[in-house]
Amino acid sequence: MQPASMTTDSMKGEMDSNTSDDVLGPLSGTTYLCIGIYQTLMGLSSILCNGFVIIVLLKGKPKYNVMHNILLLNMAITDLLISVIAYPLSASSSLNGSWVYSDETCVFYGFWVFCLAMGNMNTLAVIAICRYIVAVRPEYNYLLTKKNAKYFLLVIWTYAILWTGPPLVGWSTYTFEAYRTSCTINWGGRSLSDKTYNVTITFTCYLCHLIICCFCYYHVLKKYVTANNSNIGITLRSSSVKQQNTEESFNVEAVVSYHKVTTSRKVTTMCIAMLFSYLFAWTPYTVLSIWVMFVGDVEPWVHVIPTMMAKTSTLSNSIVYGILSSKFRESAKAMFKRNRNRVAPASITTHRNQTDSVATSSRSQIHPTAVTDHPRPWDKHPKGRCHTYNVHLIKNDVYIGKNSVTLPHEEQPF
Repeated sequence: MQPASMTTDSMKGEMDSNTSDDVLGPLSGTTYLCIGIYQTLMGLSSILCNGFVIIVLLKGKPKYNVMHNILLLNMAITDLLISVIAYPLSASSSLNGSWVYSDETCVFYGFWVFCLAMGNMNTLAVIAICRYIVAVRPEYNYLLTKKNAKYFLLVIWTYAILWTGPPLVGWSTYTFEAYRTSCTINWGGRSLSDKTYNVTITFTCYLCHLIICCFCYYHVLKKYVTANNSNIGITLRSSSVKQQNTEESFNVEAVVSYHKVTTSRKVTTMCIAMLFSYLFAWTPYTVLSIWVMFVGDVEPWVHVIPTMMAKTSTLSNSIVYGILSSKFRESAKAMFKRNRNRVAPASITTHRNQTDSVATSSRSQIHPTAVTDHPRPWDKHPKGRCHTYNVHLIKNDVYIGKNSVTLPHEEQPF
């Protein structure tokens, strides 16, 4: 392993030789200008979007499970920290045409970005495990609590520091990217220290997470496909169909089970989209790093596109929230309405009364035996959001009629 002092000296000598021979790095001035502008815009966008996500999660209080909220908040804060600290360093250096800060700052930059990106990847793996528990192994739902969230966070960041800290103490090094305006792991190093570390983190920091996520989401999607292909929601085969007061009633436990699966699909879709956006951002960079590690270095300009794609990872999650999470959008809208006070209380009351009246009338027809004077959970929802399932009633393999079952949105364990 190389001592830290040798690492710093070699980096300094490399930088001095570069700045004395060339005003700019190995790319053209126009290319550096484009990189600098791109990173500036990406950094500002990431700061605004992730700042907005954090505000909504803290102030808007979307109706996620507490642990889900904490994990999403962890990712948003991580992306914000990368945007606030790392982007200004690389963007200003790109606009200058070469690294303009000290060697120690380069080491800090490499560690900071790698550690926080590793924390994000760990969080995505934990989210995949949580979705697997909810959909496939519900007997372990008791683990997904606010109390246990701190232990999940401890594992996430301990694992991140465990694999991103070694270059600080001599197992490999942090050094310049090929185009010399940002810093990363020494992927092109030929020493035993560099090679062993690079091979190790390729598995522990990328392939391992990919295997976990693929395993979890494969079984989650398999569960959903099984539910889709079943008779639930299309045909209810029940021996409990009977006549009471000349009105039909039936056992809806099967529909309730199906309902719980379908109402959690949007959350799972959002989680999978977050994973794919992260893989889209980092896979080209990982492939290039493996190529450099085993085959040899490539031209500096080849490093630019994969590295710039990796920068999008700080912005993609906030876009996914906004597009795919209805709970997040509703919380954001409600927060702005409260702050701007644009809606009159009287109009809200009138609208809600009308909505409740229509919903109650409809449900009275759908559930003739379930009408009660007690308020139902979905009536309290400002929009009366619910799912209606059309079912065919079959008794002893004989079709006896059809009916509908309306169920409210339920709070998911995660």
